[in-house]
Amino acid sequence: MMSSAHRSVSLPAVLCAGLALGVATSAVPAFAQDWRGIQGRMEGTVVGPDGKPVVGATLKMELPGRGGTQIKTDKKGKWAIGGIGAGNWNIDVEAAGFVTKKITVPLPSEFTRLPPVEIKLEKAVDPGPSEEIVAALKDADAAFEAGKFPEARVLYEKALADPKVGGQASARTALHMRIARALSQEQKYEEELVHLQAILDAEPTNVSIKTLMAQEAIKGGMLDKGTALLAEIEAQVKDPDVFFNVGVLLLNQGKSEDAVAWFTKALAADPKYVDGYFQRGLAYLGMQKTAESKADLQKVIELAPGTAQADTAKKALDSLK
Repeated sequence: MMSSAHRSVSLPAVLCAGLALGVATSAVPAFAQDWRGIQGRMEGTVVGPDGKPVVGATLKMELPGRGGTQIKTDKKGKWAIGGIGAGNWNIDVEAAGFVTKKITVPLPSEFTRLPPVEIKLEKAVDPGPSEEIVAALKDADAAFEAGKFPEARVLYEKALADPKVGGQASARTALHMRIARALSQEQKYEEELVHLQAILDAEPTNVSIKTLMAQEAIKGGMLDKGTALLAEIEAQVKDPDVFFNVGVLLLNQGKSEDAVAWFTKALAADPKYVDGYFQRGLAYLGMQKTAESKADLQKVIELAPGTAQADTAKKALDSLK
């Protein structure tokens, strides 16, 4: 039996008295039946904080000492119940995503037909992740910083599986990224790409993620996949570092000719990009393309005199004489 000690006995805001009385809702007996009366009737609407109707809200109704029943709102958020006894009716209004509202509505007699009552619900505050998950995230971050990447990944995956965390778009994206970073450190590139793809699926226009996917694919030996991804966004990429980094990855794999093509893309994005000339010059040197190497190394000296790169370029040029 519900207590009325927590309630203020007052009639909620009343809508216009002309609201139709024929709302189709069925009363489901939940307690003893002596709450019934002769012609007592009440009705109303359940709405959210924005004034929109709340469909399927449950009204648990109790007449203290005489039992009660419960009904639900229809597709317009309306509810009605007739043939009820007189007294102060305690009503608990529940709906998913809303704070339960507790009100008391007085019905003066068993012949009273109350004007419509509007019940406004407030949105429920998301309690957020459990203390266990919060602790797991802290442990995961600490493990990652300590270089314990498999341990960190397992904890991140646990958090992602928690519906209160993984169900939030921003948290889900952050966790996919953390897991991807850990997998990259573990050199599990195919698994990493699955998590990066999950981020891209949620943010299809995210050029940074697609660029990262391309670089990680190339790092993992998936050259065709990586270059195909970059080809999709090449016109949108303005940062020469993106092309340069791909060139370096290819150069480290001994694919000098492919690397030169990407260093050239970097220089097309920024004609004064010293690193691009320097690495392309060295790549040409390794390919025994002397003239091309000399031109690039000389450009390094012109653009960055007095730097370590310029000193290296001079030594390389001297060796070519």
